[in-house]
Amino acid sequence: MGICVEIQLIWKKDFETGNQLVDGQHREIFRLVQQVLDIDAFSGRKEKIETALNFLANYVVNHFSSEEELMKESSYPDMEKHVEEHKTLIAEVGKFMEVYSEKGGIISVSNSMNNLVISWLNTHIKGSDKEMAAYYREWSNA
Repeated sequence: MGICVEIQLIWKKDFETGNQLVDGQHREIFRLVQQVLDIDAFSGRKEKIETALNFLANYVVNHFSSEEELMKESSYPDMEKHVEEHKTLIAEVGKFMEVYSEKGGIISVSNSMNNLVISWLNTHIKGSDKEMAAYYREWSNA
């Protein structure tokens, strides 16, 4: 009999950037990551996890496009750096999904998600996204 470990993501006020569009999408990313973690913890079925991971990956790519449009619109000076961060996460998620597809249940989705996505969300949202949103807010109020 295996051990089931449940990880609970909690949205906190310090994740808010002040941009309604970005914050709403971030909340949805948290919800989708939680969905993947719950499937891993409670069913562990490879097909369900892969479906949820694909949906999450597609949502993240669309979210990044939204952020990048805001940066273009406001001529955000750190756009190049910010976009590189996006590309890095997309590449890391792609590698993770490739490994998961090949090895399935051998790797722990929860551990990998925690190390990759959750820590990245924590640092990226609280750092780069907050800076971008503050710049956009100043630009739009000018």
